[in-house]
Amino acid sequence: MAVFEERIPQVKQQRPRRRGNRKLVSLLVLFFLIVLIIVFIRSPYSKVQEIQVIGNDIYTAEQIVQQSGLSRDMQFLNVWESNVQSNLQPLEGIKNVTISRSFPGVIRLHVTELKRVAFWNGQDGSRYPLLENGKVLKQVNFADRVVDRPLVSSWSAPELLPNLAKALSRLTPDVLAEISDITLTPTVYDKQRVTLYMRDGNEVRSVLYKLDKMLNWYPAIVAELPAGTKGVLSMFEQPWFVPYGVDSNAIPLTDNPQQQEEQQ
Repeated sequence: MAVFEERIPQVKQQRPRRRGNRKLVSLLVLFFLIVLIIVFIRSPYSKVQEIQVIGNDIYTAEQIVQQSGLSRDMQFLNVWESNVQSNLQPLEGIKNVTISRSFPGVIRLHVTELKRVAFWNGQDGSRYPLLENGKVLKQVNFADRVVDRPLVSSWSAPELLPNLAKALSRLTPDVLAEISDITLTPTVYDKQRVTLYMRDGNEVRSVLYKLDKMLNWYPAIVAELPAGTKGVLSMFEQPWFVPYGVDSNAIPLTDNPQQQEEQQ
């Protein structure tokens, strides 16, 4: 009996075929993904619904959006930062721009502009921003805007504007806000002499290559003056103050605050 059982051939068990089922599932998933993509593209959620501009001061949001090439109802996923940066290059006051997205449909342009340090007064009444790199930006007329920077007029040496812009960019915001007008007043001995008219009624005389170092001490120096006294403050090496209406008797102030700080 045992010999007979050994001669009976063994029947192999067939394993279920799963390969075909997996392929079918993959095709179904792919199909539904394609359908979802098509539905998304055709839906309002795939379109740009709002464009926000953050960090702009020189240019209006409308100017930046128009120059950027972006528009509402364009494809949300078709907004490329490199294209926007390239489109905004003609706006010379913009240093850099980055893009962020918020679903659904919000594009944010984060703009970094060159610093405005002064206004350039045109002969026709126009007013252009003087940027930190010394360029007068004539793309934008600020004649109707609040004067929150010094006005530069009677400036006969355009090649010295970068020197002025560099010095002004190094002033503290409080000191920069104290300057009302700046004029170039060269002498035979020094072509970089400048005169600054302050909003508190004083007049400051200095030179471009010392302007940022000396003028940042203006609040401390003015605090030493007699109350209510206005006049001309010479800020070269040793500060001297001459009240208006007095031809002599200049008031010597304390030693150069910068020198005092170095000694301490």
